[in-house]
Amino acid sequence: RKGPGAYCTVFHKSRAPRVYMSAYTGSFQHVTTLAHELGHAYHNWVMRDVPRARSRYPMNLAETASLFFETAVADRLVSEAGTAEARLRFSWYDAEAAGAYLLNIPARFDFECEIHEARTAGKTLSPPLLREAMARAWRRNYGDALEEVDDMFWASKLHFHLTSPPFYNFPYTFGYLFALGVYAQQASKGRDFHAAYVALLRDTGSMTAEEVVERHLGMRLDDKAFWRA
Repeated sequence: RKGPGAYCTVFHKSRAPRVYMSAYTGSFQHVTTLAHELGHAYHNWVMRDVPRARSRYPMNLAETASLFFETAVADRLVSEAGTAEARLRFSWYDAEAAGAYLLNIPARFDFECEIHEARTAGKTLSPPLLREAMARAWRRNYGDALEEVDDMFWASKLHFHLTSPPFYNFPYTFGYLFALGVYAQQASKGRDFHAAYVALLRDTGSMTAEEVVERHLGMRLDDKAFWRA
């Protein structure tokens, strides 16, 4: 029996994306996970004819389509919920996602920052040091909302052990907020939004986040209106 997991990959020659997912049950979590990976697939699909040199997008834009798709599915489920209880349940899942991206992921980022600073200072990353750093990161972000903290989380999370790229977790928080900002532009752009969105995705391999938003959405990332939309 395979453990739960999902990822998206692209075939080198055809540049056709494929999504692999195990242990699918149809639960809300699995539906949103599938939406997330299909977002990655769509991102790769719209870039299939972009020259390879301009098709490798940076980590801070890698989650643009995946989290956009998650948001679209969650909004649709809430809008089609037949009862107040169902709407509350789906809205609660949405709130949990916000907690993950705005609390859990930043805690991981803080942990990574602390251990990099420890190594720069010549310290040995011993298990006690790692456990203490992990506990501080949880408490710094969650405050007194947690009765206890998992100070061994670093030992089981693969992302902490990847040598490239570093700070793997941070792009998820940026991508979540960035995708929400992009998603919110649908209301003002109407029928023109889809073409602008596809053009934005196609340029993620050759432009910065600031550049794609300004060119294709007419917005600026240093404008609070984009993030509050």
